[in-house]
Amino acid sequence: MRRFFGGVAIEQSGGPCNDTLLGLNAQAPSILEPRFMKKFISAACFIIGSGALLGGCKKESTKTTQSPIETQSVEMAQNLALPMAASSNQWELAPRLGKRPVLLVFFTTWCPYCNQSMPHLQGFYERNRAKNLEVVGIDLQEPRDLVEGFVKKYGLTFPVLLAEDQRLLRPGYPVRFLPTLYFINREGALVKKYEGFHPTALDEIATQL
Repeated sequence: MRRFFGGVAIEQSGGPCNDTLLGLNAQAPSILEPRFMKKFISAACFIIGSGALLGGCKKESTKTTQSPIETQSVEMAQNLALPMAASSNQWELAPRLGKRPVLLVFFTTWCPYCNQSMPHLQGFYERNRAKNLEVVGIDLQEPRDLVEGFVKKYGLTFPVLLAEDQRLLRPGYPVRFLPTLYFINREGALVKKYEGFHPTALDEIATQL
């Protein structure tokens, strides 16, 4: 099925890809990503081209590589400023950097894995906001009213932003798979990127809050 958002063609796959995403059949494996420490891409919606979104799956390789972060300097997070879905106010990352941990979650309403991850993310936020954790959802290239309905559907209480142009996310936050999570620690370091979702990622993040 083809849908259009902001002039961008979006292809959606017709059915589920596999059940490893949320650990229904097996635990999702992980590999080290060249710029960050780890990622999960057992199953995810795949993004291709300059802003085009393709619903599909990509299974990860079991091959591991050493992350530059482990041997070189830690990469500090870049600022991000986007409008909020619930209002016309601008949300900005810069004032939070170095003061609190932040989890950025890039998603779309049509991605099945994004839908499955939302109850987990909302619960994670509720359990950890006393530790000053800020979870921020960032929708890619969809109308405001559609995103507002998505927020209400899952009862999301963390901020949700609108990224109408994916180019605004580069080079600091490239997105190839959905969902994609970036974890920024309390010192403002961009330490981990997760492509695809598995609940164990949240368990891992919780140990660093």
